[in-house]
Amino acid sequence: MRVGLIGYPVEHSVSPAMHNAAFQHMGMSDWHYDLLLTPPETVKERIASLRGGDFAGANVTIPHKQAVMEHLDVLVLASRAINAVNTITIEDGQLVGHNTDSAGFLLDLEAHGVPVYDKHALVLGAGGAAHAAALGLSNKGATVTVITRREQAGWDLRNNLRRGVSRQLMIHVQSMSALSKIAPDVDLIVNCTSVGMYPNIEKSIWPEDVLFPHGAVLYDMVYRPRQTLLMKQAEDAGMTVIGGLGMLVQQGALAFELWTGQEAPVDVMYQAAENALRED
Repeated sequence: MRVGLIGYPVEHSVSPAMHNAAFQHMGMSDWHYDLLLTPPETVKERIASLRGGDFAGANVTIPHKQAVMEHLDVLVLASRAINAVNTITIEDGQLVGHNTDSAGFLLDLEAHGVPVYDKHALVLGAGGAAHAAALGLSNKGATVTVITRREQAGWDLRNNLRRGVSRQLMIHVQSMSALSKIAPDVDLIVNCTSVGMYPNIEKSIWPEDVLFPHGAVLYDMVYRPRQTLLMKQAEDAGMTVIGGLGMLVQQGALAFELWTGQEAPVDVMYQAAENALRED
């Protein structure tokens, strides 16, 4: 069976190493994960090709997480609330869109012993990753403040999540200009933007004139490089810092389980992803 990663570009992804190591570990020699380079104008054709008999599904990455949605038969609740699909399964001939980012993010927070309930979380960004983080945090009882350069994008996020949050909607929206007032009182900062990602590793989304909250946790969803400039800044300010590799592995493990119906070997996947990054 084939699975793969739909995106543009995809060549730097560690997902093939991660999933193929899992298949090998599980003795699933007839399964293979490929890179499915998909320019934007070919998304419809790529999704149609999944209906061929040898595909079990696919992952979806930027910039196609929203573009694929109109070409699928079914969207599960999480993907509708987050307004993005990162995993496709094939069930009874239908293409089903899932989003494992939110659950994967929460699993990695749990693995690092980071409490969420009744905490104040600051989410930087308003794209698909920010939707996933805000949804997960809200459903676990956190108060969430979304900070974005385009304030309307933050309000769109809040409105999108109304249908997916099972608790009272404790999501607030602020502009970047309010960051200095909000930052001192937060327990968790989550960078959901791509600022600081390879190759632009000299950049940080955090303004130099804004103090970090001492003793809080910073979670940067960027996993390449392993330590971003933002993480270094926060660590120097006394914060606990966590990079995004664990989330990548956890969301991938959930996708593996959706495709195969078997429990994913998370430790094997993490080691394979770490090794692939080290080889860059």
